[in-house]
This record gives sequence, C-alpha cells and structure tokens, in this order.
Amino acid sequence: MPCSAAIAQPDHAPAHGARDKSHHQGQAQKREHRSYDDRAERNYRDNPPRIEERLIQRLLREYGAPRAESLPPGIERNLARGKPLPPGIAKRFDGPIANELPRYPGYEWQRVGSDVVLIDAATRVVVDILVDALR
Repeated sequence: MPCSAAIAQPDHAPAHGARDKSHHQGQAQKREHRSYDDRAERNYRDNPPRIEERLIQRLLREYGAPRAESLPPGIERNLARGKPLPPGIAKRFDGPIANELPRYPGYEWQRVGSDVVLIDAATRVVVDILVDALR
C-alpha cells in the first residue's frame, strides 16, 4: 500500500491527460496585448512626429546652442531624410537644451554640422532635418 500512495496524483495537478489551459490563455492575452502595442508603435513610426521648426529655433537661441559650420559638400549629400545617418558625424545635444527639446518616443535629436536632425533611435534613419539651424 505505501507504493500506491507514492504514485497517487497530487491534489493540485490536473487529471491524467488533461491540460492546464489557464497558462496558455494567459500567454494568448499577453501576445494579444503585445501585438496591440506593436501596432501602435508601428503606426507612430509610419507617421513620424511633426516638427515645429520655429519652436526648435527659438529653443536653440534661448539656450545658447553652440554655433557650427556647415558640413563639407560630399558629406552633406549623404545627409538626407529617409536615409541612415552617416556614422561619426552626429553629436548629441547636452546640457539644458537637451532637456528642453521636444521628446518623441523612439526618436533622438542630434546636431550634424550646422543642421539639427531628428533620427529614429533604433534604425538611425533621418526623419527630419532643420538646415542651418545652428548658424
């Protein structure tokens, strides 16, 4: 008889052959929730933020953003909306101006020569360019 007690099914386990569906239902809910978030993120990325150029220029003046020279023509041709940011030419804003520039989820402001660019943080693709904003 002691052997049969060791083989007995615990009270909390499902019957033999039965599946615990609550675990799978929870995963389906998580997956559904995640796909909703992904759709919202994709929609946001498909429709990038609208940039208020006057606001950005006012902030740059108010917070004394450093002036800069234009890029050499060969590099400047590589800087275009919808193209990846050429490596090594961009610098992040720092100090108070970095905190005051408008924030958009998934995007970053960078300065490239005398231009200010908004890039997709994940892909480093240029979303918008404010030409000569730092002149």
